Amino acid sequence: MNEYTDDPNEYFYQKDDMPFFTLAEANTVVPKIIAITEQTVEDLDDARVRMESERLFNEPEAQQSYDLQIALTLERWAKEIVQLGAYPKGYFTVDFKSFLPDTLLCWTFGEQAISHKHKILENFKHRRQIEHPEVYSMALSLN
Repeated sequence: MNEYTDDPNEYFYQKDDMPFFTLAEANTVVPKIIAITEQTVEDLDDARVRMESERLFNEPEAQQSYDLQIALTLERWAKEIVQLGAYPKGYFTVDFKSFLPDTLLCWTFGEQAISHKHKILENFKHRRQIEHPEVYSMALSLN
């Protein structure tokens, strides 16, 4: 991992430049993420409609153009999420680094606020409901 440790959790928290968020702080970013994601979904749908009409004239070229447009649109979405200080994960799922050790706050498209978490070495299928939100709203010392 690095010269100090082989523990991936320690590497993640020490070497990652992403900010830590309390639950309240992360939830203030969620409306921006929702807006970005809704625009991206609209852009993907527009690309699909365009490809379907272009397919009538040249199917291989239309498919190639569509594939490129999808890739560029998803890449733009991911970059915008990173600029907000969060991790883009899969299709329209976003993780925030929590102050709690090796814990991520998890949001996915369709949710209005963050209500789930998982460990850093876990993924979306391991999400668990946040049972005590007040614990995630405190900035804890990592020392």
